[in-house]
Amino acid sequence: MPCKLKWVIAASAVAAATMFTACDGQGDQSKKRAEALPEAQEPIASAKSVVVFFSQTGSTAKLAGIFKEARNADVIELKLVEPYPSTYDSTIAKVGAQRQSKQWPALVNAKIDLAQYDTVFLGYPIMFGSFTPPIYTFLDSNDLSGKVVVPFCTFGSGGRKASAAELKELEPQANVTLAYGITNKRINAEGGIEKAKAEVESFFADLASGKTDEMLMGGYSEQRPLVAEDSAVFAEATKDYAYLGLKPLSVSTQVVAGTNFLFVCEMKAFGGPAVQANVKIFRPLPGRGNPELISVEK
Repeated sequence: MPCKLKWVIAASAVAAATMFTACDGQGDQSKKRAEALPEAQEPIASAKSVVVFFSQTGSTAKLAGIFKEARNADVIELKLVEPYPSTYDSTIAKVGAQRQSKQWPALVNAKIDLAQYDTVFLGYPIMFGSFTPPIYTFLDSNDLSGKVVVPFCTFGSGGRKASAAELKELEPQANVTLAYGITNKRINAEGGIEKAKAEVESFFADLASGKTDEMLMGGYSEQRPLVAEDSAVFAEATKDYAYLGLKPLSVSTQVVAGTNFLFVCEMKAFGGPAVQANVKIFRPLPGRGNPELISVEK
């Protein structure tokens, strides 16, 4: 477990922030805009916390259980009034239509009594590059002003940073922290739960020390042209992600208990327009497994 957790936001700042925001009802998509509070560090150990999550396939539910256990938190699973279809293609079509119309789905338990909680661990799968539509319904139905909001997510290839950035924009009076994410493939693989538990423990240590995404990028070498070894690592780790249309352009590395590779790539996902993406791949120490894709971030 990480060292004792410390909180740097003064209670007076939290109280002041709360005064500026009123509760929103479900379906009211207007959000009060105010100056964002300073970025939060990890919540104090004695804070009353709750894990709120939506899970479509069960992957996020597994991760929610890890967060619940790690912080002895209460847990609430968001439930749709009308569940998404059982097939992948039908679900994607439904979610795509909701995103285009911004008509968010009704939840059985949209409004939650959060008054007793200081910290909300908010979990979701990534769909179309950000959090799934039921999370918009939750945000429109609840007031998170002054609360610490710790995002966590599961995804096919990426979306962790983008979803956390959107959450900060929608909830400027909440203290939204660094986000944790893991691919569905990794958490559902053999030993995936244990791997995720170890990463979540490290994640809390990063929060406690006040690290940001920019700080976590420290220790990488300068970007350089690929050599044969880099190309082999990239090919092995991305062999199941052909739909992303990734073309590596350069790479930097970071030596840990193994090696992190950060590839700058051209990406043409699903045959779409070319965009630049950062692809993070981890190669374990020899004899401890194959290289694996950690995330793809635009």
